[in-house]
Amino acid sequence: MNRDLQLRPHLLSARVPGRARCLSCVALAKQDPYRAVFTTMAIACCLFIATGLIPAHAQTPATLSRDGKAVLPVVIATKASPAIQTLARTLTNYLQRISGGAFTIQTNAGGAAGIVLGTPSQFTALPVTPSFSADPFSREDYIIRTGSNGVWLIGSTDLGVQHAVWDMLYRFGHRQFFPGATWEVVPALPTMTLTLNITERPDIYARRIWYNWGFWGYNNQPYAEWCARNRHTQGFRLNSGHAYGNIVGANKAAFDEHPEYFALVGGERKRGGDAKFCVSNPGLRQLVVDHAVRQIKAKPDTDSISMDPSDGGGWCECDTCAAMGSVSDRAITLANNVAAAINQLGLGNKYVGMYAYNLHCAPPSIPVHSNVIISATTAFITGGFSLDQIITGWQAKGATIGIYDYYSVIVWDWNLPGKARAASPVGVANGIVDFHRKGARFYDCESGDAWGPYGLGYYVAARTMWDTNEAARVDALTDDFLDKAFGPAREPMRGFYQLINFDSTRRSASDQVGRMYRFLAEARPLAAGRADIRERIDHLILYTRYVELYNAYAGATGNTQPLRDEVVRFTYRMRTTMMVHAYGFWARTVGQNAAHQADYPLKSEEPITDAEIQAFLDKGIAANQPVEMGFTAATFTDELAPSTPLNLPEVEPGKYPPVPQDHQTYWIWVDKAPAEILMKVTVQKVWNLRPHSIKLFSPLEVTGEAVAESGIVKPDGQTYEVILKTPHHGLHRVETRDGGDYTRIVWPDGMPISLPSGIDTPGVFNHFRGGWTLYCYVPKGTKVVGGWAARIASWAPRISGTLKDASGAVVYDFGKTEDGWFSVPVPDGQDGKLWKFENSQGVRQLMTIPPFLARTGRELLIPREVVERDAPPVPVPENP
Repeated sequence: MNRDLQLRPHLLSARVPGRARCLSCVALAKQDPYRAVFTTMAIACCLFIATGLIPAHAQTPATLSRDGKAVLPVVIATKASPAIQTLARTLTNYLQRISGGAFTIQTNAGGAAGIVLGTPSQFTALPVTPSFSADPFSREDYIIRTGSNGVWLIGSTDLGVQHAVWDMLYRFGHRQFFPGATWEVVPALPTMTLTLNITERPDIYARRIWYNWGFWGYNNQPYAEWCARNRHTQGFRLNSGHAYGNIVGANKAAFDEHPEYFALVGGERKRGGDAKFCVSNPGLRQLVVDHAVRQIKAKPDTDSISMDPSDGGGWCECDTCAAMGSVSDRAITLANNVAAAINQLGLGNKYVGMYAYNLHCAPPSIPVHSNVIISATTAFITGGFSLDQIITGWQAKGATIGIYDYYSVIVWDWNLPGKARAASPVGVANGIVDFHRKGARFYDCESGDAWGPYGLGYYVAARTMWDTNEAARVDALTDDFLDKAFGPAREPMRGFYQLINFDSTRRSASDQVGRMYRFLAEARPLAAGRADIRERIDHLILYTRYVELYNAYAGATGNTQPLRDEVVRFTYRMRTTMMVHAYGFWARTVGQNAAHQADYPLKSEEPITDAEIQAFLDKGIAANQPVEMGFTAATFTDELAPSTPLNLPEVEPGKYPPVPQDHQTYWIWVDKAPAEILMKVTVQKVWNLRPHSIKLFSPLEVTGEAVAESGIVKPDGQTYEVILKTPHHGLHRVETRDGGDYTRIVWPDGMPISLPSGIDTPGVFNHFRGGWTLYCYVPKGTKVVGGWAARIASWAPRISGTLKDASGAVVYDFGKTEDGWFSVPVPDGQDGKLWKFENSQGVRQLMTIPPFLARTGRELLIPREVVERDAPPVPVPENP
């Protein structure tokens, strides 16, 4: 049974959105959340309230204003904290903006009537006495209760009261969709009436969507306000960042005196802030414990301290450290020692934060202290583990689990539509729910100040981290966003956000930008007379212009400096819109020093005018035309056969991509069984994060398991002879996994072998790294060779190379086009022939011809139905 039993909207008036938790049931849950009797009582209690069989305060409305006049004052305690006093002023301001009434602030010790803000201990006559827990994970809890003479916004702490205030305003229609005044919506409600009785607490205890590279001055306050108004805060402060460097810096003299405290690597003690420790050294462990104790004593209100290792490798190679066990065992030993020490100080529960990341992501073999919180990272996972295995493995040893996710990283996505995890509101919401179900209660998201492409994803994530039930309401949250943010322009803006946040259709860069501009052009005149809506649309026009400029720069060849400077300059001019993570972009392109240099030549404070925005729109539409595929996709089976019956001509052998990574699939043919397949395999080290494996599968293997497997290859640049044995003949599939290293295979002479390259081929973008030349087969009757061509990553060379028909004529030059669909008419007499992709960069995903490529026609494997249809008939002897 879930400890956080949630009794939902049936306790609310039908006109009030959100969730509710019955106060009596919550109180019972805190006493004994696991007994079956509680379930029965809770269900009965809530049903009785819902059906009106017992009275409920939730059915008593409170009127805050009537016909533009304030009815109730805002009431705070006589000795209210400065935070509550500020909050009261904020609330009166918003109530006046919403209703038009002049609300006052009154101070009294009772709290029996009015719009009452505070904590339970501040008042003597509250009509409700909530019982909040004193544990650090309950600081954000609050209640909202309405009655005929008041509204009570009572929190466990000042932060809980803050959440109650913004929750109530949300229910009246206030929204802070993205940071900044542009994206705030304040409704007009002359009469404000509320019927509510809820107790709230977050499903994720510590929630953070934060900017990698940090802030740039103008965005600090808007970000803080967005967090507050969306209840996206950390009532419990979890610290998990890389800590070893700080420990070294704070104890420099001790480390200078004891170099043996540093890790022994290659026979030397590796010093420095990013070094690892010799954890087996008792003196080192005591130093770290003493350091942690001093930290807690200096700041007794600290919730947690980090014991996460420094980034990268360099773990100690001494015998005593090796005897301690794995890297994870060593890291958690230190964290356990610290957790035990700081929880013996009599200063309350204190916690230690650490990642499950890189070389210390693997679950340990030793128990984990109950006050150690392990945040599993969703990337940089080593050891061949899945994320689920890491989560369950650490939990099995006693760890409390959190998640460290990557919603947007500037060098991964460059703030382009659809390129980051946060680009999918549905994806982020479902991910939060999945992690919560697996026990995660802390969620840290590395992100960027990129509200143009990812703002809706961030907003949905904040709602879902508070209440995981919101994941089922992504459509409703999106409709609410479109309606409140864009009003009369909601429908074209629905098309815009559908395109960048929900549509998975493959599009070329210019196709996508062209569609974005057209939706915005349709929306702009509909916002006439609404300056607030017009400004939001204009910000998104500027974002679209950024995408257009970045695509031009990323797709250019030769001297790209002028194009880079243009997008850098424009990013700076539009930075205050917060549509693009401008600081991160500058830091990664021109450098952090340039970002902080006031007179840097590419910086201009010139405002972007309305005429410029209109010009961006007009020219952008003219320059970027939507493009359809231009062909109808064909379907082929993966029941492959040798191309021998087709009598394809001998050709000059092509070459495979030289540096495939991660997960590659090859189809091969075994003439006779049993057989031994001898492969010469070389792996070049790139990351060395996961074990290397090669598996052989056969469709004839009824179990579905691999018929052979090898793990002998190491990422050391040496060539290994791998022998895979099979009892089956015919078609086989070879799968290699190398964790991001480069795997090169020399196959047996004469063996038919093909690379799959379909539109849904897993790992195809990782496979086509580097230049390549390969052949494909164009079946008889084919009218168009069509598919998708794209660079393998934003950092990789742009697409290039040619497609030649069987006569050797160039029928398409990929170097003259951008990423996107290609459609090549088949000349007369060139069907039923071998075609060639020559000197190619990037991926080609084939959609009208068999999606398989090989070095020669003799090596090519083709769907059996194509071979049988296209092969010339076998002559029948006259006298058999």
